[in-house]
Amino acid sequence: MKAITRNHYQQRLLSVIDYMYDNINKDLDVNTLADRACMSAYHFHRIYREFAGEPVNVTVRRMRLQKASVMLLRSDMSQAEIAAKVQYGSVAAFNRAFSKHYGQTPDVYRKLRSTPLVDHSAFYPLSKKEYPFMFNIQQHTTPEIMLIGLEHHGDYMKIGQAFEKLTVIAGAHNLINEATRFFGLYYDDPKSVEQSQLTSLACISIAPDEAEQLGSQLKVVTVPAGNCVSLLFKGDYAELEKPYDWLFGQWLPQSGLELVDFPPFEEYLNDLKDTAPVDLLTNINCLVR
Repeated sequence: MKAITRNHYQQRLLSVIDYMYDNINKDLDVNTLADRACMSAYHFHRIYREFAGEPVNVTVRRMRLQKASVMLLRSDMSQAEIAAKVQYGSVAAFNRAFSKHYGQTPDVYRKLRSTPLVDHSAFYPLSKKEYPFMFNIQQHTTPEIMLIGLEHHGDYMKIGQAFEKLTVIAGAHNLINEATRFFGLYYDDPKSVEQSQLTSLACISIAPDEAEQLGSQLKVVTVPAGNCVSLLFKGDYAELEKPYDWLFGQWLPQSGLELVDFPPFEEYLNDLKDTAPVDLLTNINCLVR
């Protein structure tokens, strides 16, 4: 009965996570979310914090500011427009919240990250791009890694929705501990495939015998052992397109290496729940031969 009750709570909270992501531009007060979970607001706070590892208002604020960071980089909307879309009553309030979370004002954040790639080519196919940045690459051998994951379809910047749900599901099965590693598998090129058709997988590492505890809700994937190149990126997840462009557009074509038929996979080395966005560490990995 305890397992059934816990699973019942888990399913309600997964519904709440979906609702928050799908309605980030709406009022997400605790009463609305508690109603969504079919729980009393008095108890919803405690149950959500126990399952998710943080208070629900912290989750909502983090989701909204992450959405704002994406809009700053991907659109020319004004700060007033963005503030309204993520439910801040004024530009001043939005500036304070964003600056506290990112360590920079929205204006500075946008300006520092808006450097375009300079295209010097005049005619196809003599296309050459100048990359005003470079990164360090590590070549190494990786062992086989067994993962369980939750599929995500659509904008890669919204895969956090799948990670939030995966954490709740895996936590309910006691599959998350100090040794757990977090990965994202990305099957498509976001600049070539329509956003609605993008497929990715939010994953955690597990031991082989632990996969038997799970039903069909999660997918089991094995990262094969082999030679690997890794690019360590420090910064906000919204900026990850920059190292990808450099890795695939400049470094790999000049490396003499051939990519293995396995998707790029990111490993997240710290937790965005307690790490400033500027200090987030992401390893972008590709299997090669």
